[in-house]
Amino acid sequence: MKRRGVLLLAAVAVLVVSLVVVMGCLSRPLGSNGVLLLAFDDRNFADWERALPLFAKYNAHASFFISGEFDAQAAATAQKLSAAGHTIGLHGRHHANVPEAIAKWGQDGWWRREVATEKQRADAANVPIRSFAYPNNRHDDPTDAHLLTRFERLRAGISGVRPHDPKGERLAELKPLAPDDRLFFPVRELPKHRVMCGIILGENYHTDIEDVAACIRRAGTRKEVLLFTSHGISPNAKGINMKTEWLERILAEAKAADLRVLGFDELP
Repeated sequence: MKRRGVLLLAAVAVLVVSLVVVMGCLSRPLGSNGVLLLAFDDRNFADWERALPLFAKYNAHASFFISGEFDAQAAATAQKLSAAGHTIGLHGRHHANVPEAIAKWGQDGWWRREVATEKQRADAANVPIRSFAYPNNRHDDPTDAHLLTRFERLRAGISGVRPHDPKGERLAELKPLAPDDRLFFPVRELPKHRVMCGIILGENYHTDIEDVAACIRRAGTRKEVLLFTSHGISPNAKGINMKTEWLERILAEAKAADLRVLGFDELP
């Protein structure tokens, strides 16, 4: 009987210690480690849903920016992703470049044509929309200033770092990513960064997963923020899409580097 009581007390002690460790990890203030942001664009619903267990395996969240109509199919996937802790944003009904569209239709005209109806449909589906991803990463200071009156955060790109080059005509321009300070900023500056800029991963952008892993390790060591964007997620994906094997490597590297993998809605 006495031995059973000792074993019970030991089991309780282990449980308490485990809870303390877990709660300590969850309650760490922002700035105590780096942040990795992953964003996926367009309408790759089946791919995104199939990736849910992989994100869950690493306790990681991403941001998914939906283009086109926010129809029943979009709503169903968005609800599943949102329920799993991921962020849902919009990407333009017609995927129109925002600076050119606003120049043509005006700010209100662009909003009505590209966003208003889809946001209303998302609201009706109980899917919160707080972020917008620029189609083709095209933006400028006036569009940023206007859209930040309507959204909490915007997703854009870093010009010239990894251009779309499906024919391999710009290979001579490629340089290692990890030493490029344009990809990173200190995590303590997150609250003032409302336009989040990153690069796109995919074969058409000559992604080198070892280079990506080096970026993640740098962000972990220096407590920096890093953003990668892609589109679909599938094994040995081509073009502008994320290979499933890349995503697993990215999430594993982020875990090893003690990076928090967050969606836009989780940012301060």
